[in-house]
Amino acid sequence: MSQTTSRRRSRASAGLPPITADKIIEAATELTAVHGLDGWSIRQISTKLDVWPGVVAHHVGDREAVVMGVVDRVISRIPVPDRQLPWREWFSALMIEGRGVLRGYPGVARRMVVVGPNVPAALQTIDTGINVLLAAGFGEQSTLIYRYLLNSAFMLVAVEDDRANFPTARVDMHRAMAAFADDQARPGLAAAGAEALSQVRDPAELAQEELRFFRFTVERSLDGAEAMLTGH
Repeated sequence: MSQTTSRRRSRASAGLPPITADKIIEAATELTAVHGLDGWSIRQISTKLDVWPGVVAHHVGDREAVVMGVVDRVISRIPVPDRQLPWREWFSALMIEGRGVLRGYPGVARRMVVVGPNVPAALQTIDTGINVLLAAGFGEQSTLIYRYLLNSAFMLVAVEDDRANFPTARVDMHRAMAAFADDQARPGLAAAGAEALSQVRDPAELAQEELRFFRFTVERSLDGAEAMLTGH
């Protein structure tokens, strides 16, 4: 009798529910929330579920298959706005609410930008978003604008995820820029230095600063798209 068979029988005899692909993906999603998409192993999943690693492969596949399952699950949690909304409101809601979901699962934003349509849960959003742009009059540029808006927003989320791996990065950056605050020979650096001196250091306030910058990026991206629509 194989160890896997023994473990399956012991789960049944203990009254435990059977292992399914859904349970495996959910366990990996929970691990992603804690460790990031690149921070867990198949063995950690099997330990969490009290099964042999081969059970994960049997139900889902290799680690890449599990990763794609996690990405699909997280994207499915991003609300798709009502398609009757005006196009700017639709994309603003999608990107801001999307950030709220994605920041809870580090690494998923970067993978989503890379794989996009390969994730089934993304298809409804893509279809609805492009249709919203078509209805707004963007015509043949609708697909390009969709990519521009979503990539701009969610790559910024990916950078936020990456920065979290370097906890001193923002403070170090502020310190480096602040050193130029009185540099009269280089007014551009002096302006950046003055801004760095004025910025907050408290972690909670820094989180709000990141959100403000994200909203700024979203609005300026939408301005750029609107300029293409109006010809200005």
